[in-house]
Amino acid sequence: MRTLIVSLLLLAGIAMYIFWRIRRDRGIRRKTIAVADVGEVFRQISAQGVETSFAVFQIRKKEEDDAVEIQYSVEDGKTGLDWILMSPANIEEKPKVIQYAASRGVEWQEREMNDWLYLRIEQGDVVGLCTSLIEDLYQVEQVELKYGGFRYKA
Repeated sequence: MRTLIVSLLLLAGIAMYIFWRIRRDRGIRRKTIAVADVGEVFRQISAQGVETSFAVFQIRKKEEDDAVEIQYSVEDGKTGLDWILMSPANIEEKPKVIQYAASRGVEWQEREMNDWLYLRIEQGDVVGLCTSLIEDLYQVEQVELKYGGFRYKA
């Protein structure tokens, strides 16, 4: 009887661990990365990502500044660059990022999903534009990466 109880407790513990790992793997993960790694994030989300996979780069010039966010996401099977018009900081910076892309011959497409507007680019040097936006406009060397729907390996 004691062996049966110990076995059941062990099996319950293993099941709880597996459940926890599965839930954790579906959640949003975070890590600080160098801007130089933004291209590797694009490569990995493009290779592994499925519909709704995302990699958000949170950019903060100073600790007290509101962060802006730019992201890669998979939409209709394509990985693209998005400027989500949700936060006040992103809305305020919209004209600046439109002008910045236009100065490089790139035009954002305005889209809507789930009642949220966003700008998207799927063509051309998406990685180069993302990296230069972060480096030139915001002059930071590291960003906070929030991602889900794929496994990022540094």
